[in-house]
Amino acid sequence: MPLSHPFRVRAFLLASALALGVGAAHAEDLKGRIQSIDHSARSFTINSEVVYVTDKTDYENDYKRFEDLREGHYVEVDIKRRDGRLYADDIEFKKNKQ
Repeated sequence: MPLSHPFRVRAFLLASALALGVGAAHAEDLKGRIQSIDHSARSFTINSEVVYVTDKTDYENDYKRFEDLREGHYVEVDIKRRDGRLYADDIEFKKNKQ
């Protein structure tokens, strides 16, 4: 039994979206100095990019929580892009870069 045209079109669009990763989170690294911190939004700026932290964000070295971040600190951040925003998976303070 041949598939109807509308069904084939929907199947093609779904396969294309999955292949392109539409809606998926993409992991990447961001390195640099913290330029500013917004405590009310639970975010910080690095390389002119705003990065948000969540309850699932991990902290390494001298960092134990969001409140430990300081402007001017050099950090390496594992981020994911979701819904047009950057979210920190992991924030690592680099003492040797200070």
